[in-house]
Formats: sequence, structure tokens, C-alpha cells
Amino acid sequence: MSEDVKRLIDKAHSFNDALQKSLENGEITEEEWYAINNQHFSEHYLAGDNPRAQSGHGGDELNYFHSHIILVNVIHKNGSFIDVGCANGHLLESLERWINGLDYYKLTFYGLDISQGLIDLAKKRLPQWSHCFFVGNAFFWVPEHKYDYVCVKELGYVPPNRQRQFFEHLIKHYVSFNGRLILGPFSEESKSSNTIDLISGWGYKPTGYIIKSNHKHKDISRKVLWWDIESE
Repeated sequence: MSEDVKRLIDKAHSFNDALQKSLENGEITEEEWYAINNQHFSEHYLAGDNPRAQSGHGGDELNYFHSHIILVNVIHKNGSFIDVGCANGHLLESLERWINGLDYYKLTFYGLDISQGLIDLAKKRLPQWSHCFFVGNAFFWVPEHKYDYVCVKELGYVPPNRQRQFFEHLIKHYVSFNGRLILGPFSEESKSSNTIDLISGWGYKPTGYIIKSNHKHKDISRKVLWWDIESE
């Protein structure tokens, strides 16, 4: 994969690669891995001058729409929706606007993030939902109740050797009976099936998925996967 494609898929890939090498080499502990991630992305997002940048997106509002509207296709009933790694809550307010515009379903929105600063910003921006935002490390945090939709944009919120545990933690503790675990939207090489292959190899073949071309680069696609959970 070329450096240009790597940067388009993950603008922070150099930081992430260096941090992972430090963990693998024993230079930092796993606890320090989370702390460094938290500090780095909190500072970067909070320095943004618009809601998109404060949620980790570098484009304008139209670009944000094209990058995230794919999620609307995954909503199939009324219910509760939690964004795991919600940052400043911009995805949640966008989904509410898009879904209410369609007037098909009614959702109650919640958000979780490891960053106290970003959750404080989310509560300030969206005071009507202030009681619905939580601070916590998603790998360890257990909600008081489960949700009909649990959306996590990527598995990179935890070190690679913890990703299966993280995925199974979400299924066990977050997703309600007949609920839906959503992964994405994330960017991946169009020809790659790495994420589907990885999770299917754990025994969790997706219930469904959507792949959308990236209008900026023919070799990259936006993808969202989901799993319907039919047991407690």
C-alpha cells in the first residue's frame, strides 16, 4: 500500500504505527498506550475550529455527509443508539438530523468517549443530551443498560492483540437482544477484505455490509459492517 493511500485511509497512521511498536517493544505499558492515545487525539480534536474537525474529520460538511450517510442504511427500526468513541457528538447530531428528515424511525442517542475534554465539549454543544454522554475506556466500560444499535468506527481503539476481546466485550455488554453491532464507516482499500476476513475468522461473519466508493480515490472504499445479535 502506498504512503498516499495510507494517509487517505488513516491520517494518523505514522503516530499509530510508532505507538504500537513502542508497546510491542516493551517501551510502554498497555495502560500508557491508552493514555498516550487519549492525550494525542484529545489535543488534536479539541484544537479544531469546527464540529467536524473536533470529531476527527478533515473535510467540509458535504464531505462529512458523503463519508457518513452510509450509516442511515443500517438503521432498520426504532431504538437506542450509542456511538462508541463519540468525540464531540457530531455524528450523533448528524444522524438525528438525517433520520428525522426521513421521518422513518425514532432513535435515542448516547455517546461514550475516553476523553473527558471531548465529552465536556459534547455536553456543551448538545446540552439536551448532556445526561446521555459518558466518559470511559470502551474496552473496560460496562453500560447500565444495553442498546439497540452499538456503533464503533474502528477496532483500533485498542491494541491489535486486544481487538477480538474488544469486539466480544461490545457484543456481551453493549448490544441488546435483537440489537445490532455496527462497525464503521471506515476506509479500506477497495480490493481488500481484511476487516471482514479478520472478524469472520473469529467466528463472527457479518449479517450484512455496505461498500461505497470513495469519490476522491478509486483505490479506497468506505465500508460499514453489522452483526445482528439474537441472544443475550
